[in-house]
Amino acid sequence: MTALEALAHHSAVGPAGRKTFAQFREAIKPIRGPEGLGWSDADVVIVGAGPIGLTAANTLGSLGVRTILIERNELTSDLPRALVVDDEYMRLLDNLGILLRMGGDLAAPFGIYFYAAWGRPIIKVYPFLTPNGFGTRTGVVQPVFEKILLSSLERFTCVDVQYRTTLTGLNGEWDGVRLNVRTADGAERTITARYVLACDGARSFVRSQLGISFEGTRIDQPHLVIDLAEFPDQSPYSRFFCNPARPLNSIPTPYGGRRLEFMLAPDDDHQAIASPESIRYLLDHHSPYKGIEAKVIRSVVYGFSERIANRLQEGRVFLLGDAAHVMPPFGAQAMNTGARDANNICWKIADVLSGRASEQLLETYESERRPQVEAIIRYSVTIGRLANVRSRALALLRDVVFSALKLVPRIRRFFASMRYMPKPWLESGFLVRHGKRYASPVGRTFPRLTLRLRDGATRTIDDIAGSQFVLVGIGINVEFLRNLLTHPMAKQQGWRAIAVDFDDGDAEGDARICVAQMADEETGRTLASYRGQLMLVRPDRYVALAGDQRSIAIDMDALWRRFGQNADETTVDPLPLP
Repeated sequence: MTALEALAHHSAVGPAGRKTFAQFREAIKPIRGPEGLGWSDADVVIVGAGPIGLTAANTLGSLGVRTILIERNELTSDLPRALVVDDEYMRLLDNLGILLRMGGDLAAPFGIYFYAAWGRPIIKVYPFLTPNGFGTRTGVVQPVFEKILLSSLERFTCVDVQYRTTLTGLNGEWDGVRLNVRTADGAERTITARYVLACDGARSFVRSQLGISFEGTRIDQPHLVIDLAEFPDQSPYSRFFCNPARPLNSIPTPYGGRRLEFMLAPDDDHQAIASPESIRYLLDHHSPYKGIEAKVIRSVVYGFSERIANRLQEGRVFLLGDAAHVMPPFGAQAMNTGARDANNICWKIADVLSGRASEQLLETYESERRPQVEAIIRYSVTIGRLANVRSRALALLRDVVFSALKLVPRIRRFFASMRYMPKPWLESGFLVRHGKRYASPVGRTFPRLTLRLRDGATRTIDDIAGSQFVLVGIGINVEFLRNLLTHPMAKQQGWRAIAVDFDDGDAEGDARICVAQMADEETGRTLASYRGQLMLVRPDRYVALAGDQRSIAIDMDALWRRFGQNADETTVDPLPLP
């Protein structure tokens, strides 16, 4: 088994099966969306059935939240726009039970090569497994991905999907939102919801109705995007050819295809350049694919912007995905950033609806998401500027500098491990941090560790936690964990606990406490430095608290006072220390 095959195996997916041109075209054909059951009220209404709206609907469905998803179109999308699913999104899809449905529709995890103007690689990022348990980048075809997400909703009796339903207006009230919609037959009706998730794209009707400005600028880097089937280049890399004469990005796609993105020159005719003759010329004169047969699925010119909504929340309405932010595709993070939006807000809404937390919890959506979104936008813009330099002098300077930097082992490892990309983190919100951000796991994703249970079975932390909070005690007395679970917040939110035992002792768990050991040496190395520590892992797998046995109860009190339902009416008894 090759290293790449091993990575695909450990990522729970394998390379998608190859498809002919005709089979590829058939795979991306749209299907008619369901008309639904006609529900007129729900806890949550999602506007827009793109990848983010569908992901949010699956997440809420898994949490048992009564949800209506409305979509104005009749058919699913037939445009393969978004292409890359990152490791955190893959982890979410796996936890939702969707990933197993996608095995044959995913490209194997791939890395990144940046080529200098003279044709030699100056940065190499090989595919690797991240702490989330998946490869850094995996390819999808958006129309197929949307159909899988849509079909996955059939599992949930609490979700009603209504295509051909156009939002015409909305009004927020003290206890909910009233949405005016028009159905395909022209009938007008009203839907009521406690909360609304706006996933209706960059031209969001919801955002416009709320008067929320969409601040940012248009980026003068239009690209011709060409999707091809049966392509000979099957290298497992996104290949940035940074030639100032015509910058090109070549990206692997499922089914043995490839996406090519040629940057346009100022005098290019946007319509003529997408013609078969022009594509043939570009392949022969501005790519390493001279003479290769081009089986074009589609070709289109795209322009890009960097924008973020002035507010991500307006009362009971939340903006997600492109309705909240847009960015150039060079960092391959637009859809993944939207998935983080959904993963962040859905569990919070479920907690509030069930009485496990106060509505103040929902106000953390803005504070948690905005800094991360802004960082990802800056990253995407920077990658585009570096890869798409049109000046020969500046391109030469760039290539010489990066060629010199890669000679330094430490810097070479920095690029190879993609540490130049902003890692997901939470600055403030549902968390308590002490000291510097980089010195604490708080606000970071908790690794998808594999643990060995008392009966010898192995399970990941995600399998054990499910959709709940989990308090991980690393070398911590089980009885102390049991005491912590008597805290009002732990009881109100239904926390579970995992006691990671280093000493192969005889401690016993119960229905709420799982006693486990490291399943392998890598897990042991990851946890060894945290021995004697406790971490509270949220349902979205971000760490909310981290500390020793003396500080953790104090931090739990702080969270309880801020977010607990009726916390001001509850007396918290001091917890005994071991």
